[in-house]
Amino acid sequence: MSRTSTIVSAVPLLLAACGGSDEQAAGGGAPPVMTVQVHVLRGRQLDNAFTTTGTLLPNEEVELRSEVSGRVTHIGFEEGRKVAAGQVLVRINDDDLQAQLRKAEANLELATDAAARQEQLLAVKGLSQETYDAAVAQRIGYQADVDNLRAAIARTTIRAPFSGTVGLRSISEGGYVSPALTIARLAQTDPMKLDFSVPERSALQMKPGTRVRFTVEADTMHYDAEVYAVEPSVDPSTRTMQVRARTTNAHGRLVPGSFAKVEVRLAAITDALTIPAEALIPDIQGQKVMVLKDGKAKSVRVEVGIRTENEVQLISQVQPGDTVITSALLAVRDGMPLRPAERKGNAIVDTVSGQ
Repeated sequence: MSRTSTIVSAVPLLLAACGGSDEQAAGGGAPPVMTVQVHVLRGRQLDNAFTTTGTLLPNEEVELRSEVSGRVTHIGFEEGRKVAAGQVLVRINDDDLQAQLRKAEANLELATDAAARQEQLLAVKGLSQETYDAAVAQRIGYQADVDNLRAAIARTTIRAPFSGTVGLRSISEGGYVSPALTIARLAQTDPMKLDFSVPERSALQMKPGTRVRFTVEADTMHYDAEVYAVEPSVDPSTRTMQVRARTTNAHGRLVPGSFAKVEVRLAAITDALTIPAEALIPDIQGQKVMVLKDGKAKSVRVEVGIRTENEVQLISQVQPGDTVITSALLAVRDGMPLRPAERKGNAIVDTVSGQ
Protein backbone atom coordinates (compact mmCIF):
# COMPACT_ATOMS: atom_id res chain seq x y z
CA MET A 1 0.00 0.00 0.00
CA SER A 2 1.25 3.46 -0.91
CA ARG A 3 1.78 6.32 1.58
CA THR A 4 -1.09 8.29 -0.04
CA SER A 5 -3.62 5.51 0.43
CA THR A 6 -2.54 5.12 4.05
CA ILE A 7 -3.25 8.80 4.83
CA VAL A 8 -6.63 8.69 3.06
CA SER A 9 -7.69 5.62 5.05
CA ALA A 10 -6.72 7.30 8.34
CA VAL A 11 -8.88 10.37 7.79
CA PRO A 12 -12.23 8.58 8.44
CA LEU A 13 -10.77 7.21 11.67
CA LEU A 14 -9.76 10.69 12.89
CA LEU A 15 -13.17 12.09 12.00
CA ALA A 16 -14.84 9.28 13.88
CA ALA A 17 -12.70 9.95 16.93
CA CYS A 18 -13.54 13.69 16.90
CA GLY A 19 -17.20 12.97 16.57
CA GLY A 20 -17.06 10.64 19.61
CA SER A 21 -15.55 13.38 21.83
CA ASP A 22 -18.28 15.86 20.89
CA GLU A 23 -20.95 13.34 21.67
CA GLN A 24 -19.36 12.57 25.10
CA ALA A 25 -19.28 16.28 26.02
CA ALA A 26 -22.87 16.70 24.88
CA GLY A 27 -23.84 13.62 26.86
CA GLY A 28 -23.29 15.32 30.26
CA GLY A 29 -19.64 14.71 31.17
CA ALA A 30 -19.50 17.85 33.44
CA PRO A 31 -18.12 17.31 37.01
CA PRO A 32 -20.80 16.67 39.66
CA VAL A 33 -21.94 19.50 41.97
CA MET A 34 -20.50 19.19 45.51
CA THR A 35 -22.93 18.28 48.27
CA VAL A 36 -22.48 20.12 51.60
CA GLN A 37 -24.12 20.13 54.98
CA VAL A 38 -26.01 23.32 55.85
CA HIS A 39 -27.67 25.03 58.80
CA VAL A 40 -30.75 27.24 58.28
CA LEU A 41 -30.82 30.24 60.62
CA ARG A 42 -33.89 30.48 62.82
CA GLY A 43 -34.41 32.71 65.85
CA ARG A 44 -34.49 30.83 69.15
CA GLN A 45 -34.02 31.48 72.84
CA LEU A 46 -30.42 31.52 73.96
CA ASP A 47 -29.28 31.76 77.56
CA ASN A 48 -26.89 34.68 77.87
CA ALA A 49 -24.50 32.86 80.18
CA PHE A 50 -20.76 32.40 80.31
CA THR A 51 -18.07 31.09 82.63
CA THR A 52 -15.05 33.05 83.78
CA THR A 53 -12.41 32.85 86.49
CA GLY A 54 -12.09 34.90 89.63
CA THR A 55 -10.22 35.31 92.91
CA LEU A 56 -11.55 35.44 96.45
CA LEU A 57 -10.40 38.38 98.57
CA PRO A 58 -10.99 39.41 102.18
CA ASN A 59 -13.62 42.07 102.71
CA GLU A 60 -10.95 44.11 104.53
CA GLU A 61 -7.25 43.42 105.00
CA VAL A 62 -4.34 45.38 106.49
CA GLU A 63 -0.76 44.86 107.54
CA LEU A 64 -0.40 45.81 111.20
CA ARG A 65 2.56 48.16 111.66
CA SER A 66 3.70 50.54 114.37
CA GLU A 67 3.80 54.26 113.65
CA VAL A 68 6.69 54.68 116.13
CA SER A 69 9.81 52.73 117.03
CA GLY A 70 10.18 51.22 120.48
CA ARG A 71 10.12 48.20 122.76
CA VAL A 72 7.02 46.00 122.85
CA THR A 73 5.52 45.92 126.36
CA HIS A 74 2.25 44.08 125.67
CA ILE A 75 0.72 41.81 123.01
CA GLY A 76 -3.05 41.61 123.24
CA PHE A 77 -3.95 38.97 120.65
CA GLU A 78 -3.42 35.31 119.87
CA GLU A 79 -2.26 34.18 116.46
CA GLY A 80 -5.02 32.95 114.17
CA ARG A 81 -7.79 34.17 116.49
CA LYS A 82 -10.56 36.67 115.97
CA VAL A 83 -10.34 40.18 117.40
CA ALA A 84 -12.93 42.92 117.78
CA ALA A 85 -12.76 46.41 116.33
CA GLY A 86 -10.92 48.73 118.72
CA GLN A 87 -9.25 45.90 120.67
CA VAL A 88 -5.70 46.65 121.88
CA LEU A 89 -3.30 44.46 119.93
CA VAL A 90 0.14 45.83 120.83
CA ARG A 91 1.52 48.39 123.29
CA ILE A 92 4.93 50.01 122.90
CA ASN A 93 6.95 51.56 125.71
CA ASP A 94 5.88 55.20 126.17
CA ASP A 95 7.54 56.14 129.49
CA ASP A 96 9.49 59.05 127.99
CA LEU A 97 6.37 60.44 126.34
CA GLN A 98 4.38 60.14 129.55
CA ALA A 99 7.06 62.18 131.38
CA GLN A 100 7.00 64.86 128.70
CA LEU A 101 3.22 64.94 128.90
CA ARG A 102 3.25 65.53 132.69
CA LYS A 103 5.68 68.42 132.23
CA ALA A 104 3.57 69.93 129.43
CA GLU A 105 0.39 69.61 131.49
CA ALA A 106 2.08 71.41 134.43
CA ASN A 107 3.17 74.24 132.14
CA LEU A 108 -0.32 74.43 130.71
CA GLU A 109 -1.84 74.70 134.18
CA LEU A 110 0.51 77.57 135.13
CA ALA A 111 -0.15 79.36 131.85
CA THR A 112 -3.91 78.98 132.30
CA ASP A 113 -3.78 80.47 135.82
CA ALA A 114 -1.54 83.33 134.65
CA ALA A 115 -3.85 84.17 131.77
CA ALA A 116 -6.85 84.19 134.13
CA ARG A 117 -5.14 86.63 136.55
CA GLN A 118 -4.05 88.91 133.72
CA GLU A 119 -7.59 88.91 132.38
CA GLN A 120 -8.77 90.30 135.71
CA LEU A 121 -6.05 92.98 135.63
CA LEU A 122 -7.00 93.88 132.08
CA ALA A 123 -10.57 94.47 133.22
CA VAL A 124 -9.42 97.19 135.66
CA LYS A 125 -6.81 98.60 133.27
CA GLY A 126 -4.02 97.12 135.36
CA LEU A 127 -1.98 95.96 132.31
CA SER A 128 -1.89 96.43 128.56
CA GLN A 129 -3.78 94.48 125.97
CA GLU A 130 -0.48 93.31 124.44
CA THR A 131 0.67 91.73 127.72
CA TYR A 132 -2.61 89.88 128.09
CA ASP A 133 -2.50 88.66 124.48
CA ALA A 134 1.01 87.30 125.05
CA ALA A 135 -0.19 85.32 128.07
CA VAL A 136 -3.09 83.86 126.09
CA ALA A 137 -0.76 82.88 123.25
CA GLN A 138 1.55 81.12 125.71
CA ARG A 139 -1.38 79.17 127.14
CA ILE A 140 -2.45 78.11 123.62
CA GLY A 141 1.12 76.98 122.88
CA TYR A 142 1.25 74.79 126.00
CA GLN A 143 -2.13 73.35 125.08
CA ALA A 144 -0.75 72.41 121.66
CA ASP A 145 2.23 70.70 123.31
CA VAL A 146 -0.12 68.65 125.47
CA ASP A 147 -2.26 67.65 122.48
CA ASN A 148 0.83 66.68 120.47
CA LEU A 149 2.18 64.45 123.24
CA ARG A 150 -1.18 62.79 123.77
CA ALA A 151 -1.31 62.01 120.04
CA ALA A 152 2.23 60.57 120.19
CA ILE A 153 1.27 58.38 123.15
CA ALA A 154 -1.83 57.17 121.29
CA ARG A 155 0.43 56.02 118.46
CA THR A 156 2.25 53.67 120.83
CA THR A 157 -0.96 51.62 121.17
CA ILE A 158 -2.00 49.58 118.13
CA ARG A 159 -5.72 48.77 117.99
CA ALA A 160 -7.71 46.62 115.58
CA PRO A 161 -9.23 48.91 112.93
CA PHE A 162 -12.04 46.39 112.29
CA SER A 163 -13.21 42.98 113.45
CA GLY A 164 -11.40 40.09 111.82
CA THR A 165 -8.82 37.34 112.19
CA VAL A 166 -5.17 38.02 113.02
CA GLY A 167 -2.55 35.96 111.24
CA LEU A 168 0.91 34.94 112.39
CA ARG A 169 2.83 37.56 114.39
CA SER A 170 6.48 38.41 113.86
CA ILE A 171 7.18 40.07 117.24
CA SER A 172 7.50 39.11 120.89
CA GLU A 173 7.16 41.03 124.13
CA GLY A 174 10.40 42.85 124.87
CA GLY A 175 11.33 42.98 121.19
CA TYR A 176 11.99 46.17 119.26
CA VAL A 177 9.66 47.28 116.47
CA SER A 178 9.87 49.98 113.83
CA PRO A 179 7.46 51.27 111.18
CA ALA A 180 9.17 49.05 108.58
CA LEU A 181 8.31 45.84 110.43
CA THR A 182 5.03 44.00 109.71
CA ILE A 183 3.68 42.86 113.07
CA ALA A 184 0.91 40.65 111.61
CA ARG A 185 -1.89 40.70 109.08
CA LEU A 186 -5.51 41.33 109.96
CA ALA A 187 -8.23 40.11 107.58
CA GLN A 188 -12.01 40.24 107.67
CA THR A 189 -13.27 37.09 105.94
CA ASP A 190 -17.02 37.38 106.48
CA PRO A 191 -18.25 38.67 104.11
CA MET A 192 -15.71 38.17 101.32
CA LYS A 193 -15.08 39.78 97.95
CA LEU A 194 -15.04 37.98 94.60
CA ASP A 195 -13.09 39.66 91.81
CA PHE A 196 -13.59 38.50 88.21
CA SER A 197 -13.60 39.89 84.68
CA VAL A 198 -16.30 39.84 82.00
CA PRO A 199 -15.99 40.23 78.20
CA GLU A 200 -16.48 43.68 76.73
CA ARG A 201 -19.75 42.68 75.06
CA SER A 202 -21.28 41.84 78.47
CA ALA A 203 -19.87 44.82 80.34
CA LEU A 204 -22.96 47.02 80.01
CA GLN A 205 -25.18 44.32 81.51
CA MET A 206 -23.08 43.92 84.65
CA LYS A 207 -24.71 46.20 87.20
CA PRO A 208 -24.86 46.31 91.00
CA GLY A 209 -27.34 43.70 92.17
CA THR A 210 -26.50 41.11 89.47
CA ARG A 211 -26.31 37.62 91.00
CA VAL A 212 -23.55 35.16 90.07
CA ARG A 213 -22.61 31.65 91.19
CA PHE A 214 -19.16 30.23 91.75
CA THR A 215 -17.27 27.18 92.90
CA VAL A 216 -13.80 26.74 94.38
CA GLU A 217 -11.24 23.97 94.11
CA ALA A 218 -11.73 20.89 96.30
CA ASP A 219 -15.28 21.96 97.20
CA THR A 220 -18.43 20.68 95.54
CA MET A 221 -20.67 23.40 96.96
CA HIS A 222 -22.04 26.22 94.82
CA TYR A 223 -21.87 29.70 96.33
CA ASP A 224 -23.86 32.81 95.46
CA ALA A 225 -22.47 36.33 95.24
CA GLU A 226 -23.95 39.72 94.41
CA VAL A 227 -22.19 42.31 92.27
CA TYR A 228 -21.75 45.63 94.05
CA ALA A 229 -19.04 47.42 92.05
CA VAL A 230 -17.89 47.55 88.41
CA GLU A 231 -14.84 49.25 86.94
CA PRO A 232 -15.88 52.29 84.88
CA SER A 233 -13.72 51.36 81.88
CA VAL A 234 -12.64 48.36 79.80
CA ASP A 235 -9.04 47.17 80.01
CA PRO A 236 -7.65 47.85 76.48
CA SER A 237 -5.09 45.05 76.73
CA THR A 238 -7.59 42.27 77.51
CA ARG A 239 -10.89 43.84 76.36
CA THR A 240 -12.48 42.83 79.63
CA MET A 241 -14.00 44.72 82.55
CA GLN A 242 -13.26 44.04 86.21
CA VAL A 243 -16.25 43.26 88.42
CA ARG A 244 -16.41 42.83 92.20
CA ALA A 245 -19.08 40.89 94.07
CA ARG A 246 -19.65 40.11 97.73
CA THR A 247 -20.52 36.74 99.29
CA THR A 248 -21.12 35.50 102.83
CA ASN A 249 -18.64 33.21 104.60
CA ALA A 250 -20.30 32.52 107.93
CA HIS A 251 -18.92 28.98 108.14
CA GLY A 252 -15.39 29.92 107.06
CA ARG A 253 -15.26 27.50 104.10
CA LEU A 254 -13.94 30.18 101.74
CA VAL A 255 -10.26 31.14 101.96
CA PRO A 256 -8.84 34.45 100.68
CA GLY A 257 -6.72 34.07 97.57
CA SER A 258 -8.57 30.97 96.35
CA PHE A 259 -9.27 30.40 92.65
CA ALA A 260 -12.96 30.57 91.75
CA LYS A 261 -14.88 29.41 88.69
CA VAL A 262 -17.66 31.95 88.15
CA GLU A 263 -20.93 31.32 86.29
CA VAL A 264 -22.60 34.50 85.05
CA ARG A 265 -26.19 34.34 83.78
CA LEU A 266 -27.64 37.46 82.19
CA ALA A 267 -31.03 38.05 80.54
CA ALA A 268 -31.89 35.38 77.94
CA ILE A 269 -32.03 36.35 74.23
CA THR A 270 -35.34 35.29 72.68
CA ASP A 271 -34.47 35.53 68.95
CA ALA A 272 -30.80 34.58 68.74
CA LEU A 273 -29.37 33.36 65.42
CA THR A 274 -26.83 30.63 66.14
CA ILE A 275 -24.60 28.36 64.08
CA PRO A 276 -22.41 25.39 64.97
CA ALA A 277 -19.02 26.59 66.17
CA GLU A 278 -17.21 24.79 63.32
CA ALA A 279 -19.10 26.87 60.71
CA LEU A 280 -17.32 30.07 61.77
CA ILE A 281 -14.23 30.86 59.69
CA PRO A 282 -11.58 33.10 61.31
CA ASP A 283 -9.19 35.04 59.09
CA ILE A 284 -6.84 38.01 59.29
CA GLN A 285 -9.70 40.50 58.81
CA GLY A 286 -12.02 39.01 61.39
CA GLN A 287 -14.59 36.23 61.04
CA LYS A 288 -16.91 35.09 58.29
CA VAL A 289 -19.32 32.35 57.27
CA MET A 290 -20.15 30.76 53.92
CA VAL A 291 -23.82 30.92 52.96
CA LEU A 292 -25.64 29.09 50.19
CA LYS A 293 -27.59 31.50 48.03
CA ASP A 294 -29.20 30.67 44.67
CA GLY A 295 -27.26 27.41 44.59
CA LYS A 296 -23.86 29.08 44.96
CA ALA A 297 -21.50 29.76 47.84
CA LYS A 298 -21.06 33.28 49.11
CA SER A 299 -18.80 34.50 51.93
CA VAL A 300 -20.33 36.89 54.49
CA ARG A 301 -18.29 38.72 57.11
CA VAL A 302 -20.09 38.62 60.46
CA GLU A 303 -19.89 39.79 64.05
CA VAL A 304 -20.36 37.27 66.82
CA GLY A 305 -22.03 37.55 70.20
CA ILE A 306 -22.40 34.79 72.75
CA ARG A 307 -20.21 31.72 72.43
CA THR A 308 -21.10 28.40 74.01
CA GLU A 309 -19.25 25.11 73.89
CA ASN A 310 -20.90 24.11 70.59
CA GLU A 311 -22.56 27.24 69.18
CA VAL A 312 -21.83 30.83 68.21
CA GLN A 313 -24.36 33.65 68.01
CA LEU A 314 -24.28 35.83 64.88
CA ILE A 315 -25.35 39.44 65.45
CA SER A 316 -24.83 41.11 62.06
CA GLN A 317 -25.00 40.63 58.27
CA VAL A 318 -27.31 37.59 58.45
CA GLN A 319 -31.02 37.14 58.95
CA PRO A 320 -33.51 34.34 59.65
CA GLY A 321 -33.83 31.94 56.73
CA ASP A 322 -30.22 32.28 55.54
CA THR A 323 -28.51 28.94 54.84
CA VAL A 324 -25.04 28.63 56.36
CA ILE A 325 -22.63 25.98 55.07
CA THR A 326 -21.19 23.83 57.86
CA SER A 327 -19.00 21.27 56.02
CA ALA A 328 -16.15 21.19 53.48
CA LEU A 329 -15.31 24.80 54.30
CA LEU A 330 -11.68 24.45 53.19
CA ALA A 331 -12.82 23.41 49.71
CA VAL A 332 -15.66 25.89 49.23
CA ARG A 333 -14.98 29.11 47.31
CA ASP A 334 -17.12 32.13 46.44
CA GLY A 335 -19.38 31.44 43.45
CA MET A 336 -18.92 27.66 43.59
CA PRO A 337 -22.14 25.75 42.75
CA LEU A 338 -23.23 23.58 45.68
CA ARG A 339 -26.07 21.33 46.65
CA PRO A 340 -27.37 21.04 50.25
CA ALA A 341 -27.49 17.57 51.74
CA GLU A 342 -30.83 16.33 53.01
CA ARG A 343 -31.07 15.01 56.55
CA LYS A 344 -33.13 11.88 57.21
CA GLY A 345 -33.17 11.13 60.87
CA ASN A 346 -29.53 11.20 61.96
CA ALA A 347 -28.18 10.40 58.48
CA ILE A 348 -27.21 12.90 55.79
CA VAL A 349 -28.35 11.87 52.33
CA ASP A 350 -27.34 13.21 48.92
CA THR A 351 -30.50 14.80 47.47
CA VAL A 352 -29.68 13.55 43.93
CA SER A 353 -28.36 10.04 44.38
CA GLY A 354 -30.43 9.29 47.46
CA GLN A 355 -27.38 7.74 49.17
